Amino acid sequence: MKVLGINGSPRKGWNTQTLVKKALEGAADAGAETELIDLYAQPLKGCLECYACKRKGIKTDGLCAIHDNMRPLLEKAREADVIIVGSPNYFGYPTAMTFAFLERFLFPITSYQVEDGKQVHVLGKRVVPAGVIYTMNADEKYYHLGGYEISMGRVRDTLEYLLGYAEQYNSYMTLQFKDYSVMNANMFNGEARHLRHETQFPVDEQKCYEMGKRLVLKAHEMNVE
Repeated sequence: MKVLGINGSPRKGWNTQTLVKKALEGAADAGAETELIDLYAQPLKGCLECYACKRKGIKTDGLCAIHDNMRPLLEKAREADVIIVGSPNYFGYPTAMTFAFLERFLFPITSYQVEDGKQVHVLGKRVVPAGVIYTMNADEKYYHLGGYEISMGRVRDTLEYLLGYAEQYNSYMTLQFKDYSVMNANMFNGEARHLRHETQFPVDEQKCYEMGKRLVLKAHEMNVE
């Protein structure tokens, strides 16, 4: 059982990477082999819309046909039994690198073929449970009323449609700066944010740990013939 964790944040050691690591800890404790990929470690390109993955006579087996520095990551994602994607909220969407990964990973497994009235599934009957972890400055109320619930939920919904199962966890009002006093950010109470980080973030870590464990169990459960 292989679990691939994707950190779509440019900030190593901060909220998003920490929560993805916690999810991988849970997966490891459920008996899985885990790996963490930091997307910002090297520049990535999104889908070039070449349609090679849809062309007759070209067999890509659900992999992007472009052979660049992203190929090893896409091969790992294609073979993973569970995928966990983490990203900060950038104006209601994942980061650009997260989108680049999702485009290159998901479009080749999106089938345009129909047989007996049903869309052909490139993955066959294999279900790849996916977890989406978002960190954000917004509070829970704004997430639901400000439109984020719709825009950010689309990644989870797409993963569920293409991979068979997906769930999402949101970490709200995360700590953005070590020292708020040196930033032009007086709309936030830095002391309150630090206190929240000390009290709420461990809860978020535990929830993500449980998600990782649960996704491995789901992979076992949903792929039993």
